[in-house]
Amino acid sequence: MDTIRTTGELEERRETLERDLPEGAVALTFLGGVGEFGKNMLLLEDDSGIVAVDCGQAFPDDTLLGVDSVIPETTYLEAHADRLLAYVLTHCHEDHIGALPYVLPKAPAPLYGSRLTLGFIDGKLREYSETPVVERVEIKAGRKFSIGGFVFDPVAVSHSTADSLALAVSTRAGVILHTGDFKLDPTPVGRLHDPLPRLRYYGKRGVRLMLSDSTNAEFAGHSQSETVAQDAILEAFRGTRGRIILTTFASHIHRIQGVVDACEDTGRSLVVSGRSVEQNVRIARELGYLRIPSGMLVPPKDLGDLPSGRLTLLVSGSQGEPLSALARIVEGEHKHIKLEADDLVIFSARMIPGNEVAIGRLIDRILLHGARVLYESVAQVHVSGHAYADELAEVMRAAKPEYFIPVHGEYRQLYAHKRLVESLGMDERKILIPHVGARLLMDAEGAWWGEPVPAGRILVDGKGVGDVGPIVLRDRRTMADDGILVIIVAVSRQTGEVLREVELVTRGLVYIDENEAFLGEVAARVHELIEEAEPEVREDRELFADWLRRKTRRFIQKKLERRPLVVPVIYEL
Repeated sequence: MDTIRTTGELEERRETLERDLPEGAVALTFLGGVGEFGKNMLLLEDDSGIVAVDCGQAFPDDTLLGVDSVIPETTYLEAHADRLLAYVLTHCHEDHIGALPYVLPKAPAPLYGSRLTLGFIDGKLREYSETPVVERVEIKAGRKFSIGGFVFDPVAVSHSTADSLALAVSTRAGVILHTGDFKLDPTPVGRLHDPLPRLRYYGKRGVRLMLSDSTNAEFAGHSQSETVAQDAILEAFRGTRGRIILTTFASHIHRIQGVVDACEDTGRSLVVSGRSVEQNVRIARELGYLRIPSGMLVPPKDLGDLPSGRLTLLVSGSQGEPLSALARIVEGEHKHIKLEADDLVIFSARMIPGNEVAIGRLIDRILLHGARVLYESVAQVHVSGHAYADELAEVMRAAKPEYFIPVHGEYRQLYAHKRLVESLGMDERKILIPHVGARLLMDAEGAWWGEPVPAGRILVDGKGVGDVGPIVLRDRRTMADDGILVIIVAVSRQTGEVLREVELVTRGLVYIDENEAFLGEVAARVHELIEEAEPEVREDRELFADWLRRKTRRFIQKKLERRPLVVPVIYEL
């Protein structure tokens, strides 16, 4: 796992960084998306400038207490922002576009993406006041375009959202193929996108390097078609008399269209709730990617006017997010929607690694309300948008690259992909496993690892970006595990003597009403520590606070075998 960086550390690292780029070479710099899920960001660089492929966020796991999202460290990009030519986005999922609001102000450049991807980006950027004005360039499969010394050929692929693209990039060092996120779906919802003919075309011409999605490299066989999930959802709709509450990824437009079609088939009205899903449904309808019959959509406030058996609720919250519409419904905190005993709740989404516990708890609470629940483990209401091993092998055989880099996955997925490619006969010396910050250099003669660049994770917490680091996280974990004790000490400005009884404020350490004697012992020990402190310690408020913190924490540890966060507050009168 890459290192968490704070704002202060970034400032120290933002000195001019030398560019390790020999004449005639191309560099690929991995700022995210390798050895991890999410935070996808790759820099392509030659003498003409830099192109960023994707700029995504990752979802925080349960160790990142209170953190909203995780974005790539872009110290290197910011140091060379004058050379940044463009961002090219492969598709509209958050793990590929979610960091743009934070990175774009520091390194502005035109945005290249499909119509839907740009639409979702515009919807996202409207929420941020500091977004710079940059050009939007719509790209389409089969229409080549040039940026600096790079020529891009977008290739349509099937994935769990519309308008997903692979990229064939002609460079001075040869053709680089980037699959983006993809699967080979012979019976997709919507148009068939088979990238194999285009990949074979480039395979015959010669591919120097291919980067390929590794998410499902551990799974043998072929991924299931999106129609499998759509059929399971339709079956659930036809077999349910009560209300249906369904949650999926807000950007999964194919899946949402399937829900709409199921509503139309069973004569149901549709209510949409949750900021992200409401916004994406609106944008997809405006751009023509989502067809909803007139009169089907009902505002949440009008729920009471319709019978439950004719209602479907499409809500946010597929990952168990505590503030999502689904979580608020389950907790009875939603303004218009309450969970009912005869409801059917459908989780039509993959459990992102790290979110299993939160989702499991939410499912448990729904069941305790008496409602039924369908999710991936018990019904085929979700299928993956990522290729399995047989599909990955087909893509390799079509492209026949000289070098190969597995991307988009934790290391076990990357190494599974590596073993698969070795089994197809590729020289293991030509299969390269990157890490975050790695920089691959390639020219007409070969490819080699250059000096890595500064890289890590930046944590976003509310409106704060980079102000939460390891120390803050450690304190949050300490408070969660052992509580907090605040020691309030009033001293004389002239003499330094304690003027009144020490006050103790505690949360999460002990139940106060039943532990007055223990807290009395703590207060007495604090008074003793104040008396024991050397004069030079008491004169320095910072040293004095640190003295009380360490000694009090040690006393509590001996008494309770707990290590709370101790915060001395010393003020002068």
